Amino acid sequence: MKRVMVTTSTRREVDQLVSFSLEHLPSLLLSSGLYCHDMTYEQREPRGESVRYSLMVLLGMQRAAQSGFRDLPDLDELWLRCLERQDSFSGGDLGLALWVDARREGAIVDMLLARLDPIVSSEEALGSLVGMEVAWILIGLAHVAGSHRRAEQPLDRVTEHLTRTRRAPSGMYYHDAASRFRRHLPNFATQIYTLLALSRLARTGRAPNAREHARVLAEHLVRLQLPDGGWPWLFDADRAHVVEPYEVYTVHQDAMAPMALLDFAELTGESRWADASVAGLAWSRGQNELEIDLLDIEQGFAHRSIRRRPPWDRLALASNSIMSRSLGRPLVRRPVSVEVNRTCRPYHLGWILEAWAGRQVPDQ
Repeated sequence: MKRVMVTTSTRREVDQLVSFSLEHLPSLLLSSGLYCHDMTYEQREPRGESVRYSLMVLLGMQRAAQSGFRDLPDLDELWLRCLERQDSFSGGDLGLALWVDARREGAIVDMLLARLDPIVSSEEALGSLVGMEVAWILIGLAHVAGSHRRAEQPLDRVTEHLTRTRRAPSGMYYHDAASRFRRHLPNFATQIYTLLALSRLARTGRAPNAREHARVLAEHLVRLQLPDGGWPWLFDADRAHVVEPYEVYTVHQDAMAPMALLDFAELTGESRWADASVAGLAWSRGQNELEIDLLDIEQGFAHRSIRRRPPWDRLALASNSIMSRSLGRPLVRRPVSVEVNRTCRPYHLGWILEAWAGRQVPDQ
């Protein structure tokens, strides 16, 4: 398996992303020891508490630690704080927790699998989960299946569910398996996390079609990337086209798309996926429709997205969704009336670390 490193031309930008994340994550940490839900640009005070985002930050920090970064927060303490809230874990959160624990030598895998069993054993429960949560479960199970045989049966069960009920004829993936209208209109998160899940699944040897299914999905995503490098938000899974481009999220540009595409590049040894992983970086640094650098280095703030202004956001979403399903094409294309979503969420910075730490040289 080939380890993908970033090219010299993007190394400085990636170094800056990683340094920015490590520097500014502490501002999003609560006194409880967990990370907040978000922060606004105007108030700069953490709002809410998110165990899910804390798990994501922990994964990114684990990647940084494994890559040689020093002076990181106490990761054991963060893990304990997450486990104190385990009663709130959703199915997807359990998948993230398995992923974390796999990097901790699987100390509580059996307990997490026991918690996950009622979900993966029930078609109704599994079918009600949105696509990104199913992907997180698969990723977590794929990470532990090699060392814990008890994980193999649930891994096979969720893989069968993904293939049978979630994969559209086009090779893209549905939002869920329960709703009638929305299931056909998945978001980018469903697609990109599923790509990462398929890439990890292919490594287990338990799903012969996983690699090819990942390739088909990756081809669609790269084909549908917007001309300015933005990753669009909403798709028609059956027809494999973009329904609504907005919001275009910064985390998709500099973290989530690279996470999955770099992982797939390492699986296949094909540089085209690594090239695609950096194709959207310039969008968030100012090559977007507002010509705004969404990673505000001077103010230490990572803006969340560019979105349509209300009420056009809801009108465009509704009209594009209806027209796409009825006529096979969206109605409203890219508008003039857009704005910056001036909030920041800690998982964005955690996923930057997961995507890039170890794919550039850490400070010595």
